[in-house]
Amino acid sequence: MSSALPRFILTVPLALLLSACEHLPELPRLGGEQEPNVVFALGTRDGFKSPLEGALKPACPALGFDDESYSVTGAHKKTLAPLIADWPKSKPRFLIAGHTPPGLPEDFARSLSERRAQAVRQHLIENGVEAANLQTVGYGYDSPPASSVVIVYQQQ
Repeated sequence: MSSALPRFILTVPLALLLSACEHLPELPRLGGEQEPNVVFALGTRDGFKSPLEGALKPACPALGFDDESYSVTGAHKKTLAPLIADWPKSKPRFLIAGHTPPGLPEDFARSLSERRAQAVRQHLIENGVEAANLQTVGYGYDSPPASSVVIVYQQQ
């Protein structure tokens, strides 16, 4: 009988809590009639402009990725080295935008492009760039360029 009492003490509040959930509004279902407007981002958006809204210029050459890779390579590190070296002087903010080519499932493309942008962000953080100065976005193939690249934009 002593083992039944603790189970009862846990079961009753749990049942009451679950019954209260039936009054919550229903969440939209993915893949249903309504298209979700999903934007993946890491970090605050304050002070960052979208490359879609203005004429932002890339801070370095685009970083190309192979197939479904999202690992930062030696070539990427070499391309990012001048940004890292110059960062302490003026501490600019960077928007890191990931892209993929068409032909991939939409959700996978956005996820892959965000993982690529986050991998570049992580490399910059590990080399001294403050996380608060970095914003990531994964466009998938929704905006140009429709290729497997990450573009680092310097915010003005």
